[in-house]
Amino acid sequence: MEQQGRAEVIAAISEMAVLRALQLAGNRILGKHDRSVRGPMRSVATWSIHVHLRVEEHELDSLLEDAWQIPVAVGLPGDLLNLLDRHVRTLLAAGIEFRRDDLALTLSRLPGQPALPWESPSSSGKP
Repeated sequence: MEQQGRAEVIAAISEMAVLRALQLAGNRILGKHDRSVRGPMRSVATWSIHVHLRVEEHELDSLLEDAWQIPVAVGLPGDLLNLLDRHVRTLLAAGIEFRRDDLALTLSRLPGQPALPWESPSSSGKP
């Protein structure tokens, strides 16, 4: 796979993983509130709830429990997942909306491009 195309694949996979983690956290944030709060939040995408409802740093572990379960199951590399986890934690704690440009900046901090699961000779193609 050419270098530019590979970077685009990593960015797309990372974006989906980050948005899924934010969505899971958003649902859990909403679950902590009663109807008077949940009602007005119906028009907000669940991956953006943290922008409107404050998240404390001590809540991050519980909000992100099992958030990386699918990326781990499909074999995404640990260094990539650790970087994405730190990115999501920063967004949640600071109440910052997801932006593709911010994720691209985060991904640029990887020392090299991670090996994707399907590039491994031992890959079975199954999660």
